[in-house]
Order: sequence, then structure tokens, then C-alpha cells
Amino acid sequence: MEPASDPSRFEIVERAVELRVDSKRLAELLANGAEFIAVWRGQNLFGQSGQGQPVLVPASKAQHLSTPIFLGLRSDGVALFAVNVADADTHDAALSAIGLDDGAAAFVQLREFKGTLSPQERSTLLYSRALLHWHDTQRFCSRCGSPTVATEGGHVMVCNNPECQHQFFPRSDPATIMLVHRPGFCLLGRQPSWPEDVYSTLAGFVEAGESAEQAVIREVKEESGIEIRNLRYFSSQPWPFPQSLMLGFFAEAVTTEIVIGSELADVRWFSVEETRSVLARLSARFPHLDTIARRLIRTWLEEQG
Repeated sequence: MEPASDPSRFEIVERAVELRVDSKRLAELLANGAEFIAVWRGQNLFGQSGQGQPVLVPASKAQHLSTPIFLGLRSDGVALFAVNVADADTHDAALSAIGLDDGAAAFVQLREFKGTLSPQERSTLLYSRALLHWHDTQRFCSRCGSPTVATEGGHVMVCNNPECQHQFFPRSDPATIMLVHRPGFCLLGRQPSWPEDVYSTLAGFVEAGESAEQAVIREVKEESGIEIRNLRYFSSQPWPFPQSLMLGFFAEAVTTEIVIGSELADVRWFSVEETRSVLARLSARFPHLDTIARRLIRTWLEEQG
């Protein structure tokens, strides 16, 4: 099988929510040229031993796999599904389960992929990975402990205990990510596990009972000791590693003295020129994902002229 080379093959133009409850129509879509995004142990499928473009698997090679998740329809009417090659114990067995060998393709962690992805490919791979991770972690009811079964095209998990039957829906954990700045400088930090020369924006999860704005203020104070004002929302990004929704903000610094929190190895003020070098190193880390951290930094640099 040749890997898909046309990014439009990964473009979902319609999620077609109404079809999720139509089991007859979903069966027809599966029987009429549907294509699958296969994932094994959280890894996506790429051609040329993992160095090529993402691969779509035809229905004839994937229909025997359990619990396909309906993703939506392409502009040509072909349905895309996500499927987990869950029963394979080894990488070779996972490839064999979908009729491939390691010369044709390989399963690779999306963040470790070295090639490039179009926006359509990136969006659809993140979408499928998020849903499949949720299926992996929602196999049992959190109320009574009974197994769950997938319904509505894989977008709802239902407890199979007739006395419970609680429904579970895909979830995303809100997290804030923010670029704090003052005239001519921005604030960047480094986690202990990162390479010495890699810095990025500060970030942290929104806690229970907390607004996104409150989380930004708290996280910046905890991680750097800096007080901020004039928060400005930037944009959001799904980040299914494993299941976050990143909410991006700009914020002005009120204070400048840094007190590094316990979770970071370093926090520093960077000049415009230093930030350009940081952005170049950060862009080389996940070149195919165009993270919201990079977009925050890039936008700030553009505003500095």
C-alpha cells in the first residue's frame, strides 16, 4: 500500500454529528471506501519506515479491528475512522494486522515525527489520537466499575451495567499557556527534562473552581514570582498528550524580580534578539506541530518589529 501523499485526504470538512447515532448509515460508510487512521500504543502510522507522510489504511485492511471511531466526512464524501491496533503485542505485529511491513510504514510518536505535516493532516491526527486515548482510559465506569461500551460512532461510552448505564463523553483538560512580557523582554522558562538551550512560555493547568484568567495569574506567580496585569487572550490549541486544551494568553509584567518555582529548572527574561534564537531552537523541536507556544513567541516578536 502506498502512503497517502495528498493532505486533502486527511481533511475532515464535516464531522457529521447526526450520523453518529445512525448505525445503518455508518455501516454503509464503512462498506463504501472508508479509510482509517490507525494508532498503536499512542503512535501514528507514517510511510517509508516512519520517515514519510501519514498513511491512511483502507477499510479492507482495518474492518476486522474493534471499535472504529467515526471522525467525519471528507469533501469527496469518503468517511474517515480512527482505529486502535490494540491487540498487537509488537510493532511488527501491529503492522501485520493492517497488511503492512516495516519497509512500507512504521508507527511513530507524533511528537517524534521528523517530517512535515499540512494543517489538515496535523488537525486530523490530533483529533484521532485524542479520541483513541479517551477510549483507552474509559474502558470502565468510574461510578460502578462495570465495563463500558462505545456508542454513537465511538463518541459516547456507556456503562453496560443495566442499573447504572451512565454515559461518558470525551474530555479535554483546560490548561493555560502564556507569554509574559515587559518593554523589550519576554519571560521564558525551561523544564528540568528539556535540553539546556530550550526555553518556552510558561504554562499550567486550570484548577477546579478557577477561571482561565485566574489560572494564568496563579501559574505565573508560582513558576516565576512575577506579578502580571492586562491579560489578553490569544488563541487555543488542542494538545492530546494526553488530553489538554491549551488556552493562550499575553500578559504584561508588573514586577521583574524572578523567583523560580519548584517545577522549573530555570526562568529568565529574554531580549528580542535572544528570543529570536530561542524561537529557532524551539521550532526545531516539533517542526511539524507549530505549537501555540511558538505562535505566542512569534507574534510577540512581530509586534516588536
